[in-house]
Amino acid sequence: MEDSQPMKITSRLRWLLAGLVLLLTLLFLVFLFFATKNFLDLWDRLQQLPPWLAYSYSGLVGMVILFSGWVVYKLVRGGSGKTLPKRANEPVTEASVVREIEQSASVGMDTAPLQAELERLHARQVAGQVHIAFFGDVSTGKSSLIKALLPDAGVEISLRGGSTREVREYTWLTVGGDRLLLTDLPGRNEAQGELDALSRDEAIRAHIVVYVTDADLSRSQYQDLQALAGFGKPLLIALNKRDQYSRSEQQQLIERIQSRFSTPQPTVVFIQAGGVEAITRIYPDGREEVVERPRKVDVAALAQYLQHEIDQRLTWLATQRDTSVLSLVQEKLDVTRLDFRRQQAEKVVRSSTRQAILGALASVSPGTDLIIQGVIGTRMVQELCKLYDSPVSELDIDQFLNFSQGGVNKSIPLLLAVAGNGLKAFPGVGTVAGGLVHAVAYGLIFDALGHAVAHTLEQRGTLKVASAATTFQEMLSGNLEERTKTFARLVIEQYRGKTAD
Repeated sequence: MEDSQPMKITSRLRWLLAGLVLLLTLLFLVFLFFATKNFLDLWDRLQQLPPWLAYSYSGLVGMVILFSGWVVYKLVRGGSGKTLPKRANEPVTEASVVREIEQSASVGMDTAPLQAELERLHARQVAGQVHIAFFGDVSTGKSSLIKALLPDAGVEISLRGGSTREVREYTWLTVGGDRLLLTDLPGRNEAQGELDALSRDEAIRAHIVVYVTDADLSRSQYQDLQALAGFGKPLLIALNKRDQYSRSEQQQLIERIQSRFSTPQPTVVFIQAGGVEAITRIYPDGREEVVERPRKVDVAALAQYLQHEIDQRLTWLATQRDTSVLSLVQEKLDVTRLDFRRQQAEKVVRSSTRQAILGALASVSPGTDLIIQGVIGTRMVQELCKLYDSPVSELDIDQFLNFSQGGVNKSIPLLLAVAGNGLKAFPGVGTVAGGLVHAVAYGLIFDALGHAVAHTLEQRGTLKVASAATTFQEMLSGNLEERTKTFARLVIEQYRGKTAD
């Protein structure tokens, strides 16, 4: 009996659904019959009209359909504007970089360092030199190695370590007649404990990177090598002081070092860079004396590796170097553009905030309609969107300001209270304090509004209304005390200047 009731309910539900399906099918067929009849009647009437009138009518119908589709598309997209394409998906070419540099210079950006980088690339291309960059920790033998390769170069060697304090370049003519440019770069513990920007840039400009060490890799050395390997250049690890290792120990070191890298693994060669070493001499009478003696020089394995790379794939090396330098210029251009936009955005926000304060000094109450419909707020958002190359419509701005109004309404009592306290630090304000309080509140509102828009545009590439409104609310209530002091001072200056006039 307990099972029969659910079965009856299920059976009735199925019959109800079946009846509903039949009814909907019948209604759809009726609609289809009437729609077909009306369409055929309309078609017959169109055939009887003059051709120009029939085509005009058909064109009008088509335009209405297209317009309706466009409206639906805009509604579905939410009117948030287009997202800027990501440059990471586009190949970086010299033409594209030059074009962007020219465009950036036309709006006032300082592009001189970027142009100098391209000129340096062209000069190295014309010179036909193969650029070899030498890295390594202090006292591992970089300078001694270059001295061994270039006996007449006059490289200073120091037992105290750290003789390389700046980038030095030397030219080397190999046995095969190739002209090499050797760059001696500061070691990690000479460059404030990390692979600094100068050394990183030189690695990008080089054809081949040589990392000099005199033992197994430490953690910091491994981190440096991982960063250098990421540039896609041939990476050679030159292990100095070969005489301290037997053949079996050398093989074990090579296997251990290479096992820490993914494919392609760096090449490891053993060398004897020369230089001098300090030894303690003990005399028969027990006296001890520290003396210096020259180390044996043997850099044949390094020279053979470099010559092999040059002979086998010089064209590929040049292509890799050119691509890396162009990517470096593009990266620096992006950073320069970001800094420029931040500076210009700050100017826009400050100017708009000052205008809002001046307008507020003439008002009696902090009417938030200025945030919703005010010309200053709308123009500020438009200028910021133009600065970040983000399409924006009036609908977007109105929607954002409407979202922001809710936060302003809730925060007005707090803003007025904080502004009043901030003005107490300025004696002699007197009975005009009420109007000045409103002006300080406007300063806080517009400052938060502008920075919220700029932050959203920088992070998202377009004006995301909800995100910008949330950021605005956070910035409006953040660091109120310090911001209030700043705008209270500005309001007093504006007020005194106005009364003096």
